[in-house]
Amino acid sequence: MAELVDEIANGGNGLASLSKMLNLEDTEFWKGALVGAAAVLLLTNDSVQSALFKGGAKAKAAVKTGVGRVKDSMRPAASTGEFDDV
Repeated sequence: MAELVDEIANGGNGLASLSKMLNLEDTEFWKGALVGAAAVLLLTNDSVQSALFKGGAKAKAAVKTGVGRVKDSMRPAASTGEFDDV
């Protein structure tokens, strides 16, 4: 990065340093670029956002329902003193 800044400061366009920094032959770079592009496309799509938020709301409701059922099942056991020995 410092090499890029030095090149630009000395009147260059920075392309030589930038190409060294990016290393376009690196497969990890291209994997990251593709994953990033896919994430941007998915997260900026209105229908995908809607589906994600609906899925999150359903998951939250399912967790609340499950917690409520566990609490309800614990109340009769607690009132009978079943857990007094524990």
